[in-house]
Amino acid sequence: MLIIKRLKKTQESFLFETFFFWRSLCKNNASMHTDSCREKMEYTLLRENHIIEKGMSMRNPKKGFGQEKVLALLKRLIKYKQLYHEENPLFLRYPLTTIDEYIFYTKKNGFNIPEIESLFNQLAKDVNISTKPASGIIPRTKEDILKERNIDYSHFLESRHSIRYFSKNVPSQDLLDKALTLAQRTPSACNRQGWKVHQFIGSKCTDLLKWQGGARGFEEEPTVAFLVTANLRAFLHHEPFQAYVDGGMYAMSLIYAIHDVGLGSIPLSCGFQHSKISKLYKMFDIPKNEVPIEIIAVGEMLDSFNVAASSRKDISITTVKH
Repeated sequence: MLIIKRLKKTQESFLFETFFFWRSLCKNNASMHTDSCREKMEYTLLRENHIIEKGMSMRNPKKGFGQEKVLALLKRLIKYKQLYHEENPLFLRYPLTTIDEYIFYTKKNGFNIPEIESLFNQLAKDVNISTKPASGIIPRTKEDILKERNIDYSHFLESRHSIRYFSKNVPSQDLLDKALTLAQRTPSACNRQGWKVHQFIGSKCTDLLKWQGGARGFEEEPTVAFLVTANLRAFLHHEPFQAYVDGGMYAMSLIYAIHDVGLGSIPLSCGFQHSKISKLYKMFDIPKNEVPIEIIAVGEMLDSFNVAASSRKDISITTVKH
């Protein structure tokens, strides 16, 4: 009888959590009433802005790529200016600087984009972008990155970038195992270490990246991919989200461990709906008691390459002091 009562209580707890999670999604998810909330609009604009940076950081982007996306971004930035610019006058500087870089990049490749230039000039004249945040792409070399990562921790963090094209050499398993061993030092709730890592090499790596979809245009560049998952069997009824916390912490540790052993990487999100996740389970033989957290595509760095600037917010925006 006691066991039945406990089971019933656990089921009620799940229903309770499901209801409040659904209610929170309806209220706070950025797909709902996006432009009626400044924060939702800013987060989605940053996402759209990064798509432009990402395109410029590819190995061989198509000449004149992304014009429709840039036009759509500009139109939303104009709307943002009308709605929220007085509330947050610094926000527009980053996406506008990215578009400025995009115009220069595109014209350098022989494409004139008068409509984009006109909209950009119309917006930029009313927004002070004389102090430009890092945007667009940054040229990097393997030699400099490997040198900087060994100076101190701040250089280690600042020298890591998401890389979208690699050498065709497959990293040695010893090097990959070294990174995996380092990542095992990740803290976890009650030291349960509920994470799992599925390693894919060659064509299996490419198939995994094609499933994910965010690596379109460079799916065949990485030679290795780690799918980080978290085992739901490691957590109790009062920890419905702990798998994502522990799994996310492990994924970040693995990214830094990969950097430490001298390899390049790029993280690719697995925050998808069930219909897409169910295909992952079937296609790649992943147990259904594991929730996918992130894919980390890995490879040997080329001697020189471009990376997205991916400017970071000032801590005054992201820190709340109580």
